[in-house]
Formats: sequence, C-alpha cells, structure tokens
Amino acid sequence: MYVCVCNAINCRTVRTHIGAGAQSVGAVFKAQGCSPRCGKCFDTMREMIQEGQPANMSEPVLRAAE
Repeated sequence: MYVCVCNAINCRTVRTHIGAGAQSVGAVFKAQGCSPRCGKCFDTMREMIQEGQPANMSEPVLRAAE
C-alpha cells in the first residue's frame, strides 16, 4: 500500500527506513531522497514510526555501574 502517493513511498519502504533508524517523518523523506509535498501521509508515517519504537522508549535507560 502506498503511504505517500506524491513520492510513491509504500509501507515496506517506510518500515525499511524505520528499521534503519529513521525516527521522524522528515528522516524517512531524507532517507528516501525526496521532500514532502502535500503532507497527507504525515499522520500515517507518524503512526508507523511510533509502532516501530520499543514500548519503553519514553522511559530513561538505566545502566548498571561497572
């Protein structure tokens, strides 16, 4: 399914960029080498990015002292 019709970006491509570290809509477009046009895809991409983040990303990371 196409997420961004203006730039022909599909779900698989968005997930690939998220898996490679994209944490924002802008990062997905940058990784794809294009710019947003109409913005209708932003909400869908944001949801995909949130789903791709670990559940505890909002909690601070605690490390044991060595």
